[in-house]
Amino acid sequence: MIIPSLRRAGLAASLFAALSVPAAAQSDAAFTQSLAAPPRWLASTAQLKTRPQKPAAAKPPEADDAVWAKVIETVKRDGKFKDGGGFMPSIFSIEDVSGDPKADHSMRGVSFVGGVNEEEQFEAMGALLVFQDFKLGKDGNFQIDQWVFQTDVYGRVGNVGHGTVVQTPDGKVLSTTPDKLSPGDPKIQAQFDALLKHWAERKP
Repeated sequence: MIIPSLRRAGLAASLFAALSVPAAAQSDAAFTQSLAAPPRWLASTAQLKTRPQKPAAAKPPEADDAVWAKVIETVKRDGKFKDGGGFMPSIFSIEDVSGDPKADHSMRGVSFVGGVNEEEQFEAMGALLVFQDFKLGKDGNFQIDQWVFQTDVYGRVGNVGHGTVVQTPDGKVLSTTPDKLSPGDPKIQAQFDALLKHWAERKP
């Protein structure tokens, strides 16, 4: 299983230019006069501050390098390989189920998606991390709270999906209701961190 180096290029340091204006010696009278007649730019600045500011875009979650390396080792150690075919990718994946599959239970899955190269080695192009919480309803169908994280090979999240799925006991999907997530919703980071912890700490 080939995974590109986990060393990321160092983030370029942000450069901030500070403009300093030396204080000019002035008499008390001149100082008092400057307060009485503020410069024109001060009024402009006040107007800018009263305008609604667009919030900064929330940074997508990304895995810590050391934690992501452990996730990769877990998949290399315990994952099952499924060869692709045609336009279908090859996959290394694991699924962990907690609880009774016929009653309330949960499922965590991780899959590295890619292809087999000329040396017949699996080469990953990205990963999917999934969490599903199954609740058996009175109608005999499962109500599933589902999270899906799509990442690159370095553990940086590109897409997040969350919603509710109604499914029959034999796996037939009856309906899906996606959730409109706000990029800054703290539940996104919390759920991603929980999945990373599960796979990084999974015992053989």
